[in-house]
Amino acid sequence: MRMPRWRSGSAAALPVHLPPPPAPLARLVRRCASSPWLLFFFALAASQTVHLLEHVAQIAQIHILGIEPRQAHGVVGALDIEWVHFVWNAWVGVAALVLLFPFARNRWLWLALGIALWHGIEHTYILSVYLTTGMAGTPGFAARGGLIGGGLPLIRPHLHFAYNVIETAPLLVGFFDQVRRQR
Repeated sequence: MRMPRWRSGSAAALPVHLPPPPAPLARLVRRCASSPWLLFFFALAASQTVHLLEHVAQIAQIHILGIEPRQAHGVVGALDIEWVHFVWNAWVGVAALVLLFPFARNRWLWLALGIALWHGIEHTYILSVYLTTGMAGTPGFAARGGLIGGGLPLIRPHLHFAYNVIETAPLLVGFFDQVRRQR
């Protein structure tokens, strides 16, 4: 039986016509437009939230659709490659670091940076394994079978879903805290 394209991570599953953003989101973007730094913070928080939704899709593929973890690649499966993970985590870490210049007192941003740095170090190691062995999808430091003591009892998709939840949450709280302060 042939698997439908949307289950295999095809971009064809994406909607062709997106509705306009809800009014609260449009107001939020207008409020951020008055400050380039706040707009940059919004871009980071929003893009990381979309990235988290890719991990939600991957977990749904595993647990709801019954797809094997090595075959579950989220909605945009073509981007589920080691280089993209590495570059994405570098973007989040560098962007959070840059945002600390104007928002140094935002403790949530500091927390998000710490988590992003650990996640980035993990992906640096995973990429180095990929470049030396050609094997994609290895466990890294902390997933089951990982370098540090055999890892946690979590497979890589579960661990990286957790990383992204605990990375996105302080980014969002920090962003909304900063918006509140800017009023």
